[in-house]
Amino acid sequence: MQFSSLIALLPFLAVALASPVDRNLGKRYNGVRIKSNRNGQCLSVPGDVFGDGVRVQTVDCANAQKWNINPGSGSVIHVPSGLALDAGTGKDNNEIVKLWTSYPTLFQQTWYLTGDNRIAITGGDQCLDQGSEFEGTQTWKCTTGNTNQIWFPIDENGNNLDPNGNGGNNGGNNGGGNGGSTPSPNIPKKDVYDDPTDGSHRLHPVGRDDLCVTVDGAKVDAGTQVNIAYCAPNDSENAKYQLFSVTGGQKGEIKLRDFPDKCLNSNVAGGNGQAIWIDDCNKASETQRWDYTGDKLRVDNGGNICLDVVLGSGKTAGTPYDIEERLQTWECFEDNTNQIFTIKY
Repeated sequence: MQFSSLIALLPFLAVALASPVDRNLGKRYNGVRIKSNRNGQCLSVPGDVFGDGVRVQTVDCANAQKWNINPGSGSVIHVPSGLALDAGTGKDNNEIVKLWTSYPTLFQQTWYLTGDNRIAITGGDQCLDQGSEFEGTQTWKCTTGNTNQIWFPIDENGNNLDPNGNGGNNGGNNGGGNGGSTPSPNIPKKDVYDDPTDGSHRLHPVGRDDLCVTVDGAKVDAGTQVNIAYCAPNDSENAKYQLFSVTGGQKGEIKLRDFPDKCLNSNVAGGNGQAIWIDDCNKASETQRWDYTGDKLRVDNGGNICLDVVLGSGKTAGTPYDIEERLQTWECFEDNTNQIFTIKY
């Protein structure tokens, strides 16, 4: 395979898009092995020489190295080296999967551990695929029934771990609702702030006016994920990443007030469990249109997909603020309070 030119290009691409950051923070599963459904071997790098471009393969689980992997969306980190699992461009079949310096939010390093045990590129259509035992892992278009694409995080005893995170309610995954309880019950409450008088608003998980839908890392690069953080006061620099031009009863794009060319985007084609991110606004894109005429933020494409809090997804440490919980899209359920978002007028 001709991948040397791609490898040579990646450092320049990565530097242009993000800065390296230690990702060994806030992971749900730290120091676990990842087992292939196809051959029962585990994800690893043969030998003990690690560095950018080293291909990831599978080996006997007893000899396999460990990884940090987050149910939902995030980097997958090779514990011995601190390097990230990297998918080349992340857009094509048969790209080699390798170690590379971690650049959080870089498209080809942002993976989604789904509820059906796929490790997929967030916002894309490529999955981690077993490939040949002789060649190692690869990317391949996510396909229902392709057992080469099923992976299990396992504990020290070889038991499969829940891909949703220790049995937590992964949005609508339980068939609708979380019993009517308020989301985020284990997150301490903090200060609540009134919205500005300019018509912009914060979006809150129901019952938690101290938590806000927020762009990760105080960045607005296209592809930056959007999750839940504590609300910031209006005079804080961080407030601009959680104030949106949105009102109840509206249909259309949801734009950042201070960055009106940036809109909330979704990947409804990927099914349940897809991350939300900021993207360049595109009026022709159905995935950027939202129906907020009820108490849910529904993707306005004629389907039945809603914004959803990944209950129990846990804190992810970050700068200049932590992410308290993750967001995703999930099939809309009437009584699922993880899917209710409010504006404080």
